[in-house]
Amino acid sequence: MGFLEKRRAHKAEEAAQREAAQRSAAYSAWYEERTQLAKMVDDASTFRGVPRAEAPDLEVQLRKDERVLGVLRGCSLIEPRRGPGHYQGGYQGFSFKVTKGIRYHVGGSRGTFVQGDERPTPIDDGTITITTQRVIFQGMKQAREWAFAKLLGMQHDPKLPWTALQVSNRQKVSGFLYDNEHAADIRFRLTLALAIYNDDTEALVADLKQQLAEFDSDRPALPEELSALPPAAD
Repeated sequence: MGFLEKRRAHKAEEAAQREAAQRSAAYSAWYEERTQLAKMVDDASTFRGVPRAEAPDLEVQLRKDERVLGVLRGCSLIEPRRGPGHYQGGYQGFSFKVTKGIRYHVGGSRGTFVQGDERPTPIDDGTITITTQRVIFQGMKQAREWAFAKLLGMQHDPKLPWTALQVSNRQKVSGFLYDNEHAADIRFRLTLALAIYNDDTEALVADLKQQLAEFDSDRPALPEELSALPPAAD
């Protein structure tokens, strides 16, 4: 085999290896996400929280028939805080020379003061507890409770790992920040907690099963090097 043939063969081999690595990465990512979604289906079908008797280290005093669905430390309490303001529409006036080294300033206005925009801001660090009746934040300086009985809305930020909760007994929307690693689990547990509170777990399970079926329909081909992995469960 000549030099050019060897070079082409080498490039073809490298391209095949890159393609195989991409297939493996794609399948591994799909398999991990599929496993997580399947667990959500199972939890939504069977898990209804842990009673106080089975959570001796719990720092929250549970109410009657209240159960814990999740505890996450290292969260941050998020509340709106107003940023710095500025003057708008003012002018500096003008000055002219009176004599050597002396200038006289005429006019000038600072304009109208415009307050800064309110932005979600971390104000304390602590622990989030999700129960079948509420979400509780306990920090070093602050404590907050978002009761499902007073919940008006819940929104997950599409880019950052934090959730905003609006309740009728608090004028401003607040929420909590968590890490990316636990984002999917935290959001699922919030959804499950609300489904349990509203006695709507059957609808949640049906929706998750439909998502799982759609996810399975997009399953990538199993690479040869991953053939040792167990097949995805039905």
